Amino acid sequence: MFRNLPTYDVADESLVELGRAMIQPAEPAKELGVDDDDENTARLPNGELRIPAGYTYFGQFVDHDITFDPASSLTRQNDPDAIVNFRTPKFDLDNLYGRGPSDQPYLYSDGIHLALGDLMSEQLGGPDLPRAANKRAIIGDPRNDENVIVSQLQSAFLRFHNVVVDRVTAEFPDWSAADHLKLAQRRVRWHYQWVVVHDYLPRLVGPDVVADILPDEDYLTSPSTPVAQQHARLKFYEYRNDPFMPLEFSVAAYRFGHSIVRPSYFINDTAKPEPPVDGAQRIPIFTPDMSQERGGLNGFKELPGFWGVDWTFFLHRITGADPADATLPQPSYKLDAEIATPLSTLPDSVAAPELVTSAGSAELAQSLAIRNLLRGKRLGLPSGEDVSLAMGIDPLTPAELFDGVGLADATVSDLSGRTPLWFYILKESGVRADGACLGPVGGRIVAEVLIGLLAGDHLSYLSVQPNWRPTLGPVAGEFTLSDIVNLALSAG
Repeated sequence: MFRNLPTYDVADESLVELGRAMIQPAEPAKELGVDDDDENTARLPNGELRIPAGYTYFGQFVDHDITFDPASSLTRQNDPDAIVNFRTPKFDLDNLYGRGPSDQPYLYSDGIHLALGDLMSEQLGGPDLPRAANKRAIIGDPRNDENVIVSQLQSAFLRFHNVVVDRVTAEFPDWSAADHLKLAQRRVRWHYQWVVVHDYLPRLVGPDVVADILPDEDYLTSPSTPVAQQHARLKFYEYRNDPFMPLEFSVAAYRFGHSIVRPSYFINDTAKPEPPVDGAQRIPIFTPDMSQERGGLNGFKELPGFWGVDWTFFLHRITGADPADATLPQPSYKLDAEIATPLSTLPDSVAAPELVTSAGSAELAQSLAIRNLLRGKRLGLPSGEDVSLAMGIDPLTPAELFDGVGLADATVSDLSGRTPLWFYILKESGVRADGACLGPVGGRIVAEVLIGLLAGDHLSYLSVQPNWRPTLGPVAGEFTLSDIVNLALSAG
């Protein structure tokens, strides 16, 4: 997006110190409804939490749909032009459908329905993901099994597809199975795309940013220009023929999700960690010991029944939820430059140890913050200040960026004026949006890229039928992530 800007060429030691300073001290476990200090309790005008915890993992699901980067090792020289995109940069749910039933028939139960795993519990969660003998999930993207929550979200999308297939086959009984699948996939994809643009993005960046990029009015000014590209007012995300995955998005702005991850979650009203905790029932997101069945929410394993996700703990408007229960759903953490403690000690199942040239320690391999900062430099990302100026936005001052962070004076001097873009975007969210959502630089990058990907996809609803509105929700023309989950739950 900003190829003419220089990289933030600061010392690796400064980035390591900054990454260490971003880790917030661990808090003791608290009862449900008792706020953690870093919880994002901001609310929408309708009273809902701005970013309930479920959207943290929907963001991860979206990331896995549109990006895949095998060049993650910090020990080799990375070529930014060579890793613009390894997964199709489209909202096409290839993490569900893979390469289709002809090429990957094992993802499907009968050629049109997606395969499901064993039922975990009659009361919670529904079926697990389908698994091989080694308990690894048989799904379009193995990353969607890396923790219990995203695993259950993947399962919900599998069931959502199957519900839509059943409706399509009932609506058009004389069609072939191939035609049933084609229409079902389009309906699933378009409703998912709608959720990204009209539910997820407004929560992250604010409805005004979305409206500025994608205004409500429909218009055609040039018959030679695709309708979708005329709808999307993209100032900074420019492409000629096909959309691409800019590094400013994939390596910096969209990694905002690392800030909103909680160190532990309530997943239902019965699950407890092992050993049991009196009162509080939060489960750590990771445990180093994968053999502990109740240790943490680590993935890549068969899920026991008591680990089923009760979606009322993660989203508003889930069928059967008590609307008077003010303790649910649980919020995400604030969008700021603080990272939960468990993300500084990633287990090998999430991030295999890497030797970093500058230090070569286990800490650098396991600390997500340090890895992100070093990787941004290796890939030649520009500084936050330079990007802000290029966008016509007044940059944060050194005091706004570094006061209270706890860095040595020499480190602050090294970073000032060339702050890593990822840290800058997180800090901007805390300073200019009070941690409720992304700030002007990060929000614009995220919104332009996500909407731009839709605008450049000739099969998206925005390109094919820009006036299309969702039909599967309880209210015509409206559809949210909660509606996807509710339809999945209706399938049992």
